[in-house]
Amino acid sequence: MKLRFFIIALIILGIFFGVYSKELYLKKFTFNDSKEFKAWNKMILNGAVEYTLMKYGSEGFIQAHSDKSCSALYYRLGFNLKDYPILSWKWRVLKFPDVSTDMAERQSDDYAARVYVIFPFLNFSLSKFIEYVWARDIPAGTVMNSPAGDNIKIIVARSSDSQAGDWALESRNVYEDYSMLFGKKPKSAGAIAIMCDADSTKSQAEASFDDIAIEALARLEQRKAVNGK
Repeated sequence: MKLRFFIIALIILGIFFGVYSKELYLKKFTFNDSKEFKAWNKMILNGAVEYTLMKYGSEGFIQAHSDKSCSALYYRLGFNLKDYPILSWKWRVLKFPDVSTDMAERQSDDYAARVYVIFPFLNFSLSKFIEYVWARDIPAGTVMNSPAGDNIKIIVARSSDSQAGDWALESRNVYEDYSMLFGKKPKSAGAIAIMCDADSTKSQAEASFDDIAIEALARLEQRKAVNGK
């Protein structure tokens, strides 16, 4: 299964949990500094996706290109979701995988852009994943079980190729999403990850990621006040 080896490897590497003061941001990655990019670890699942730090002046972002491959970048960070429930990020899709309508469910589990929150346990059956995806044809807001197992929940955060090439900002209340998806309140998360994959469809996919942040609820309210939403 595409993610089974992911969680096993994360457990072997060891998820660590930290104690942090209550700030608006627990962690924010702007990728303007190469040190931020190097802090993320690679997890190759079925061929290596090319993850590159792109810079335009002082601004940076991660560019991902999959050629029939599936691998992730992950950052290990233990945090209490009650204190820091918000995950925000910017992403864009430059090329969707070729997911044909007549492909089997197993073969169609490819997305140009995924963002994960991982809740690891030593017993794999107890480990949980929330997977936010940018799909081409599946309506935004759709909730699905992953073909890899019921412990992996997929939320279509954004849909269609009409916005392909344009940056989009996402903000998710992971605490509320977890409660809705798994029917109980979460405690701590152990890692976040990004992925671009096109291995099942034997095609290509390309996406970009930027400004990934773990935030307190007050930061979301602050952003809404500024934007008038």
